Amino acid sequence: MLKRVTYYMVECDYPHETDAQRIAFDEFYWDHVSMLLTIPGFLSAQRFHCDQPVKAPFLALYQLAGPEIMTSCQYTSKAGRMSVDPNFRLNMINWDRNLVQGPEGMPELDLATEMESVLTLIDRCNIDAPPLPVGFTPLTVVGLDHTIAERGVTVGATKYAKIHPDWEVRHWQPIHHVRTPTT
Repeated sequence: MLKRVTYYMVECDYPHETDAQRIAFDEFYWDHVSMLLTIPGFLSAQRFHCDQPVKAPFLALYQLAGPEIMTSCQYTSKAGRMSVDPNFRLNMINWDRNLVQGPEGMPELDLATEMESVLTLIDRCNIDAPPLPVGFTPLTVVGLDHTIAERGVTVGATKYAKIHPDWEVRHWQPIHHVRTPTT
């Protein structure tokens, strides 16, 4: 049986009033991602921003070797919510963390997004929401906050409208290229 791809998705807002505050947040997060990429099992990372009016306009997307990484001693000893610099953690709000997996038999689901492209997420907000539309790969929530029933994902230039009230559709622009433990 093929191993399913696993992604750790962290969403938050960091309200800022000045460009200098945003730059400081991005610099902090660059260092935080660098630290996470030293943990065995963290395979890649990429950050995104959503220009839509949403409660959490920042997304960090990490590909993991498997869901067990999140409970490993290497992760729990130096990462998690309390590992975030307190100067930034105090201002981070609407913070959701979901651990998701792609469909069985699809181990190579690559969500790395080119700078000129867009990562689109459709969340089924509850179990009664209609199934995901054609063209979206379903991601099953397997751990952490479980703030959604199911997530659909696609990478490309097309932007999709919200066509059902029980779906949340967000378009994410990369803040930086995908990073790996060696970059």
